[in-house]
Amino acid sequence: MPKPIRTKIVATLGPASATPDKLRLLADAGADVFRINFSHGINEERDGILDAIRAVERDTGRPLGILADLCGPKIRVGEMVQGGAMLGAGEALVVQREPVVGNAERINTTLPELIDQAEPGQSILLDDGKLLLTVAETGCAERIVCRVERGGLLTSGKGVNLPHTRLTIPVLTEKDLADIAWLVKRDFDYIALSFVREPGDIEALRARLAQAGRPDLPIMAKIEKPQALAAIEEIVATADAVMVARGDLGVEMDLPSVPVAQKTVARQCARLAKPCVIATQMLESMTASPTPTRAEVSDVANAVLDHADAVMLSGETAVGRFPVESVAAMNATVEAIQAWHDREAPAFDIRPSCVTPAIATLADSVRAMVERDAAAAIVVFSLTGRTARILSKHRPACPILGLSPDAAAMRRMTLYYGVESRQTPLIASLQEVLDTAAQTATELALAKPGDTLAVVAGQPFGVASLTNTLVLHTIPETRPSSSSQMSHRWIQ
Repeated sequence: MPKPIRTKIVATLGPASATPDKLRLLADAGADVFRINFSHGINEERDGILDAIRAVERDTGRPLGILADLCGPKIRVGEMVQGGAMLGAGEALVVQREPVVGNAERINTTLPELIDQAEPGQSILLDDGKLLLTVAETGCAERIVCRVERGGLLTSGKGVNLPHTRLTIPVLTEKDLADIAWLVKRDFDYIALSFVREPGDIEALRARLAQAGRPDLPIMAKIEKPQALAAIEEIVATADAVMVARGDLGVEMDLPSVPVAQKTVARQCARLAKPCVIATQMLESMTASPTPTRAEVSDVANAVLDHADAVMLSGETAVGRFPVESVAAMNATVEAIQAWHDREAPAFDIRPSCVTPAIATLADSVRAMVERDAAAAIVVFSLTGRTARILSKHRPACPILGLSPDAAAMRRMTLYYGVESRQTPLIASLQEVLDTAAQTATELALAKPGDTLAVVAGQPFGVASLTNTLVLHTIPETRPSSSSQMSHRWIQ
């Protein structure tokens, strides 16, 4: 198993990877979080995948996060004759309201209302922008007529994007609502909301989760619409985590604008102390090749330098021929850039309103200690994981060990940059804090006897959101008895 690296890896599951053996290999290669895409599969299959992930977690003794990714209002092409048809440039194509087995002359989509909202001259992109249509004729209640500008093979179920059409459709579809009702009863750690346009979309999902009895399930907002960028600060502030989903985003806006959007979103996440995931086509060539391209390796490395907390694999691990090799390649890439990042990439300042004065003071003190090589590792005792998240956003050049008595908090930390999390019993005293910190950090090879730990906790113990104690603790060369003296200095 590779040593823990600070940038986390999200692996999407699918036919190529959703078996117990492959899940174990993916975890061993460096996957921290597994994404289950609700656009594919059935609930019975998902139940089996959830059980298999938790079995791997028990076998390895390492927490694994699970992300449920809702479909959202993704528009897709309907069924095509013999699975697909070739669209010729310059030809006419009818898009109709009623379902039809599509061909080169006529198709339908999963959004009948598209007929009502499209206007002449607007573009319609198919299959992630590979095919391009221009709306030529509207006015008929049952269909529109388009001209094929960029042709090619169109197959069943391919995505449809209307970058210049403001669609008035709810962010939660009927399928999403049914999926939410199912998944809130299962062991998911995050839920991703697709096609977020405004903060109200996140609030609508949060209200639905509260009604279903899971108000604590963290929401990851997926940024894949240009409208979201206009409200990105408010969206980041409202969400619990954010994903830059570059696939649909790169279809909905000009491709050269996507890197700027990525950096903008990542910077907002850093300043508002929210986890940021960079996703889509990061190692795309590895769906068919055992090695990535140089450009892909640079893309992953630059995501780390943009302050991503995690980088995500999609088709590479879901349907690709080399899922395990893809995770291993990504792990090696983020490890290679880590040392340079520690030396050269400064952390962004967290907005003061996002942290309490006590945590802000402790975080600044910890960062100063690490910069002076006064601490080999940071150990955070937290009921919720919030303090570990804040400290991770300072991007210290040393590992963070997040310890919590709550299993859900432990698994949420699998998405936090630089945090290696474990579950621990509820701590009752400062001495027990120091003993547990030293023992766990040593067992995980995050520090060794003689090293100094920066231990962060709250007193009285067992009270959430009360982080107020920083201890510099030197791990003893031999395991001391309960009455022996340990070397530590503490600030409360």
